[in-house]
Amino acid sequence: MSDWNAETAEWYAAKYGEYATNRLAADATEVSPDAVVVDVGCGTGSALRRVAPRVPDGTLIGLDPIPRMLEIARERASEDPNGHRIEFREAPAERLPLADDSADLVFAFDSIDHWQDKAAGLREIRRVLRPEGRLVVVKDGGLPGGAKAKREFLAELDGSGLTVMQETNLAEDNVTCTMWVCGVA
Repeated sequence: MSDWNAETAEWYAAKYGEYATNRLAADATEVSPDAVVVDVGCGTGSALRRVAPRVPDGTLIGLDPIPRMLEIARERASEDPNGHRIEFREAPAERLPLADDSADLVFAFDSIDHWQDKAAGLREIRRVLRPEGRLVVVKDGGLPGGAKAKREFLAELDGSGLTVMQETNLAEDNVTCTMWVCGVA
């Protein structure tokens, strides 16, 4: 995310901070009330705020490498009835500040293309996922590049020890996204 800074964080928050894909995917994701949910590249924290009411006994952690983005996420969380339960930490996908086998659910909602090293980020996610844990990847409009991009994505997952368990297309009005639920291979 080297091209991201305070200015791009402000732009993103204004334009996409509450984007429908976060809501659609969070609502479509099964989550237990005591889950440890981690959002890698959490942006404004909207996905975690959306899922928080369904995780009353769990842990909610938003990670983002951009300090200003985290400030915005904290500001928005402070206005949400469940926002006080979300912990935000500065970290890139490639260096998650979490213990091995500590997460039940990891979100990567429209963030994976901004990681410095996708393979390293996916390996980190695999490291922190519990054996029955899941990674939920969402791409606005699906994978640009069609079948070739999908093969590359699946190969990256496979190389990290993850596999797609479910692929779902979600849509609302003129917003579409693809959601992949991945598990430990």
